[in-house]
Amino acid sequence: MSRSQRTLAAPAELSGPGLHEGRLVTARLSPAPAGTGVVFRRTDLAGAPEVRVAPDSLGEAARRTQLVHGSAEVHTVEHLLAALLAAPVDNVLVELDGPELPGLDGSALPWVQLLQRAGAVEQSALRRILRLSRVVSLAWGGGSLRAEPAESGLELDYTLDYSAQGLPPQRVQARFPGTDFAAELAPARTFVLAAEARELQAAGLGRGATIENTVVLEPGYRPSHGSLRFPDEPARHKMLDLLGDLALLGADLAARVVAVKSGHRAHHELVRKLAAELAGDEAA
Repeated sequence: MSRSQRTLAAPAELSGPGLHEGRLVTARLSPAPAGTGVVFRRTDLAGAPEVRVAPDSLGEAARRTQLVHGSAEVHTVEHLLAALLAAPVDNVLVELDGPELPGLDGSALPWVQLLQRAGAVEQSALRRILRLSRVVSLAWGGGSLRAEPAESGLELDYTLDYSAQGLPPQRVQARFPGTDFAAELAPARTFVLAAEARELQAAGLGRGATIENTVVLEPGYRPSHGSLRFPDEPARHKMLDLLGDLALLGADLAARVVAVKSGHRAHHELVRKLAAELAGDEAA
C-alpha cells in the first residue's frame, strides 16, 4: 500500500570534513515540494548546479557512492541517503559548499539525529512503490547480489566474508519497515582492514579519515583504537551502505535483497539493473 510522500518540517545542517576528500563542508537540508526527490545543489560552483539522486546520476568513484551531473560531483552520499530512506523523508534539497558530504563519525547516526530534530511532514502526493516481476541477480568481484519479488516492504540479508583474510563471516538481516534503523544500523561506522589502510591512503582515499570516523580492523575484527559498537559492526555498516545505494531508485522497493561480499560498485550495478527492469515493466 502506498504511503504519503514526506519532507522536512524545518531546515537543518551539519558541517565537517569529508571522509575521502578531507575538505570541510557544510550540508544544509531544506524542505522540498512533493515529487522533487533528493537533490544536491553545489553552492560553491558557478551557477549552483544541481545533481539529482537517480540511477543515471551514478559516477565511478572508488569505495563510495558518487553522483555526477555535468561538471558537478557529489561524493559519499550513501549514509545520508540511508537515513532519509529509513526516516522516511522523500523530498529534500541538500545544499553543499564542497564536493563531499561531511563524514561526521563515519556512521549514519548523526544524520538520523539531524532528521529527528528537523521533523517531517506529510505531503499530498503518494510515494511510488517498485515491485519486481522476476528475480534480478548479478555476480561481481567474488560477491553476489540477488533481488527477489516481494508483496511489500524491503528485506535485506547481508553476509560479510573476509575468510581469505582469516576473519569469520558475519551476517545481518533487516526489514523496512520493521527494523529500528536508528538503533540497529545507523551507528555502524565506516571501517577498513589494517592491512589495506596504507594502500588506500596512498591511492588518495581517506584523506579525512581519523580514528574518530573510521574503524581500523586488526586480525580477529579487533579495532586498533577503542571498541566496536556491535560485535558485527562491519557487516551492519555494509548493510547501511546497501540501503543507501538502493535509495538511488527514488522509490520504495518491495523486494528481498540478498547480498554476499558486495560493495558499492556491485550495489550500483544492481540499481541500474533494477531501474531497467522496472522501466520495462512499466512500459509493458
